[in-house]
Amino acid sequence: MNNTVKKVNFNLWAYIAFVIAGLCFVLFKQDYSIAAMYLGLALVFDPFDVKVAYQLRPMWQKTWLVAHLAVTFTLFMLMFLH
Repeated sequence: MNNTVKKVNFNLWAYIAFVIAGLCFVLFKQDYSIAAMYLGLALVFDPFDVKVAYQLRPMWQKTWLVAHLAVTFTLFMLMFLH
């Protein structure tokens, strides 16, 4: 009998929660400062396998994280221009 317990990836769920919160602040409140904060904090919770070094990850994961960083940076710029 195999009684293995599957580990829950807390980082993935925290990442999703912070991204949803950030998107809600952009779409419904138009509050770029809070949205940028939530999206920036989402990057702290790496949604992918944290045991794999960044250089060894697939290209799509690197692209996703860099695009997320670019969106966050854009919101910071909008915050100062708005």
